[in-house]
This record gives sequence, structure tokens and C-alpha cells, in this order.
Amino acid sequence: MDNNQKSINDLPLELFQAILLRVQAKDLFRLKFVSKLWFSLISDSNFVELHLHHSSGFAPSLFFNKNNEEARLVDLHALYNEDAEILHAAIKDVPLPFGNNKKERDSYYFVVLGSCRGFVFLHREPGFIIIWNPVTGSCKKISYGYSIKKDAILYGVAYDASNDDYLIVIADKRYRFDCFSLRTNSWIKIDAVFPFPISILRQCLFYSPGLFFNGAIHWMIIQDSYYKDMLIFDVKERSFSMIALPEKEHVGTLSDLVILGECLALYLLSYNNGYKTRIWVMKEYKVRSSWTLYEIHNICMIPLALSSNGSDFIMLDTKSDKIHKYNLEGELLQCLQHYSDVIHGGFFGRCTVYTESLATLPKKN
Repeated sequence: MDNNQKSINDLPLELFQAILLRVQAKDLFRLKFVSKLWFSLISDSNFVELHLHHSSGFAPSLFFNKNNEEARLVDLHALYNEDAEILHAAIKDVPLPFGNNKKERDSYYFVVLGSCRGFVFLHREPGFIIIWNPVTGSCKKISYGYSIKKDAILYGVAYDASNDDYLIVIADKRYRFDCFSLRTNSWIKIDAVFPFPISILRQCLFYSPGLFFNGAIHWMIIQDSYYKDMLIFDVKERSFSMIALPEKEHVGTLSDLVILGECLALYLLSYNNGYKTRIWVMKEYKVRSSWTLYEIHNICMIPLALSSNGSDFIMLDTKSDKIHKYNLEGELLQCLQHYSDVIHGGFFGRCTVYTESLATLPKKN
């Protein structure tokens, strides 16, 4: 062997780390077992956090609860790759932790509560809540005897960076807000002042999932059959506030909040002036004048994410269960034909878009 031959391990540490930051989490998790050096670098908590902050450069993935036994993980960007090997690896089915098995007499149903920093939150009714990182396998089971699907008005999941803590927030039909802290492994009551009469929550449609963004959980609030405002729960301050929506929108059959690129957005079906999906993107957080409208002339579309270059919407057709790509002008660019059943049998309560990460759960205090 040539003594002058260099290996990647001979690179300056800063350069080696910069290269690793460009690698997706699922690939890093495999690479960490190449050597002790790589394991040490990739497992380092500072590197994990740095990689999380760089993860906005990666396209998000879609988590889908197939049958309460398996989950389907979909790399949304890789779906459109022309390389057959990459395309084949874009969709992966994995067993759910604590999922059903043939030996169990009773059938359980998983409700997907949301995602945060690479963790997916699931409620298995009856019995418990699961926090799970599909990349690393890191998992936690939390006892919870109520039915979120039947008893909750609002719910959401979040990460409190000030305490390195994951939170689950649930408002039940008695208008009681409870918060579970993973770090303390306990439930506490939230006594924060509410920004409007709490009885307004009575009008919310069944159970309403919140979206974690910019250190807060966000919900759309219904008043008199219209969406008017967005309720915000700041997880650090443990306080509520409001954001005005861009327009007074009538409640439709499909409407929700979503993260597109690095912006908070909402989508609604509109029957006015043609059947279309209206997508409002807040270009500057909490700046009402920054809401920007995009329209897709198909009323069955749910925006999942922006493409890696930020110029196209990746959308799910709820009728055909196919994934499409539209440009920002609303023109259909591509329909994924390779897999017609990437998602099948219903979207709500079974899916969440998440960003893959190497994050681990905090240790109990």
C-alpha cells in the first residue's frame, strides 16, 4: 500500500464533519458503525443537533400507519428520482413499536398525533402514547387511559429547547389543558390565560391536531363555521396567543396547517369560483401582511411539502392516493405512477410529514 495514500479519516475534523452534515440521517445511522471514530463523531450530541439544524436542506419524509402493525416511510424527494435503485429505496415498510400481532385477541388502533425533530408521536387506543424515531429506533411508551380520538378537542406535540424536553399537550371536552413532560415523566395542568372565551373550542371539528413550528404549537380555530384565527401555545413561556388568518374562510371538508419549506402555511378547499385547493403561506412568521396565496385547480389536493429547490409543491391526491408535483403557478408537472398506493385507505389520523433525524430522547431527571 502506498504510504502517501490518504483516507477520509485523514481529513481535518471540521471538513469531515461538514461532509457528514450533507448526508441524510438514515444513511448516517448506518455509517456510524463503520468505525469507532465515525461512531463517536455521528453519535456526538453537538453533531446531532447541528445536523438537525441543517436538515431543512433535506426533503421531508411521510409517515403512514398502514395497518396498525406496519408503518410506511416515504422519502418524498426520492420518489421523483429516475434512478431505479434510489426510487426503490424511497418507500420502506417497517414494523410499528408495540404494534398489533397475530397473537393478540384485541385489535388496537393507532392515531398519529404528529411529529417533532424526527420523532413520530402515536396514540394506541386504548392504553398508551408512543414516541418513536423511525431512523434510530429510539422509543418511549407513556401510559394514557383516555381516547384522544373521542375525548380530545385539541392536541399537539412539541419540543422545549430551553429544557431539552418533548411535550404532549391535550385539551379535553371539559376545556382542561394537560401537558406531559417526557423529561419529568409526568402530566401537569396548564393554567395559562386563554386569549378568548374557552367555550369557543366547543365549535372545533371533532379532534384538532396542532402543528409544531418555531417553538410553538398552532391550531386553526373555528367560530360560526368559519376559520378566523390561529391559536398558538408557546412551549417555553407556557402561554397562549393568537395570529389572524389572512381571510375569513368557510370551514371545508379538508383544511389544516402544514410546514412548507421553512414557512408556516395552511390549506383549504374552496368551492367559490371553481373547485380548487387554496394554499396560504406565511412568508414572515406572525406578520399578517406576509400571507401569500397559491391556488391549485383541483379540490382533492393536500400539500405535503415543497420540493428541495423550493419551486414546486409535493401534493397528495386524496381521491386517487397518488402523489403529484405542481409548480407554484398551479400547473401539474408530474404524477407519480410508479406506486399508485403509496398512501391508501385514508389520510387523517394516519399520516404525518416529518424530518428524519438522529435525535435521542432526553434522560429522565
